[in-house]
Amino acid sequence: MSWSPWKHLRDLLRSFAADRGGAVVLTLLVAMIPAVALLGIATDGARAYMVKMRLSQAVDSAALAGGRAFAETNQVSDINKYFAGNFPSDYMDATVDPLFIDTDPLTGTVEVVATATVPTTFMKVLDVEDMTVSARSVVKRAVRGMELALILDTTGSMAGSKLDSLKSSANALIDILYGTRETVDDLWVSLVPFASRVRISPHIDWMEGPPDPWNGCAYSRAGSLATDDSPPSDGLFPEYTPTVTGWRPPHYGCPDLAALPLTAEKTTIKAAITAMEAFGNTRTDVGMVWGWRTLSPRWRGLWGGDPTLPLDYNTSLMEKVAVIMTDGENTPHLTGDPETLEETNAQLAAECEAMKAAGITIYTITFQAPSSLDPIFSACASTPDHHFPSPTNEALEKTFNIIGAELSNLRIAQ
Repeated sequence: MSWSPWKHLRDLLRSFAADRGGAVVLTLLVAMIPAVALLGIATDGARAYMVKMRLSQAVDSAALAGGRAFAETNQVSDINKYFAGNFPSDYMDATVDPLFIDTDPLTGTVEVVATATVPTTFMKVLDVEDMTVSARSVVKRAVRGMELALILDTTGSMAGSKLDSLKSSANALIDILYGTRETVDDLWVSLVPFASRVRISPHIDWMEGPPDPWNGCAYSRAGSLATDDSPPSDGLFPEYTPTVTGWRPPHYGCPDLAALPLTAEKTTIKAAITAMEAFGNTRTDVGMVWGWRTLSPRWRGLWGGDPTLPLDYNTSLMEKVAVIMTDGENTPHLTGDPETLEETNAQLAAECEAMKAAGITIYTITFQAPSSLDPIFSACASTPDHHFPSPTNEALEKTFNIIGAELSNLRIAQ
């Protein structure tokens, strides 16, 4: 039989009452009851406080886990798992109600509330059988200062459901970063759709000649200028006039949609993503170098818009990030380019190394692409963990969600 302080106190009172001098002692003991009750309140209160503190730690851990798992189908189970791992089931004999969980992927907010019932020991003398405590944690995703370039393959092989999935996934990333806001402090995004070339119109002043009429795309410059971020003042661009045969039009591979320079407004960025069309063949090295040029401070003020952009490399509290996605190998032979496949891959590798050396974080995505591309793009990425093979439409969406989560910080708001 378990020991009960209240049974023990009752037995003592009976013993003292039976004694001849028990009346005096009984009076003394009755006078002590309030003091004992206060001691009980303090003791049980301390136990309840310990449970509340442990609950607070557990809900913080659970909410942070939920914030990291917006892209996961098991987000709620992760929240419960992290809570259970930080709050033992037998802690202070507390009974915990099912967690209240509320998540909002658009605002990047996770709320977790835990309520526990703690049985009392000493306070039972006051007919208080238990105490209820609760803890609440709200985690919110906050985007750090960033210039982000989305370098996206819009070649003909992307037509149909693949392009639809790309648009949906890229827009989801933008929603993660912006939430419901139109602008976010110190956040700018560029969009660089690429095929064989990148459309850079209306910047005809960057071209040799200038050409008239102009289709909006350029050949690569010669030598190191082909793969670096040198501005037009260091070398103008030849007009893109590929030699092709058969059914392809003369400028096959020049996308209809021009590159969007660094832009602050969410609606403008999402509208450009939605306007992408599939057309042409693949040159990932060309897409990458033009994506770099939208981030390079050597191109400050040249793209139009904010004349202070792009910011310097290593600007305090700012990051430069490039995300490149492709679904296939380079095909220079299909648009009359003089480079071989091996040469275009070598040019991409050189660009990736130079960008990383400048402090740009690179994420790479191969979407329903040959596995032979994975070593190339894993080497291009900042680390192997920054490379995402995405074999299905669902995997692509998950990839963009994961990248969006990594590009934002989680902080405990409440």
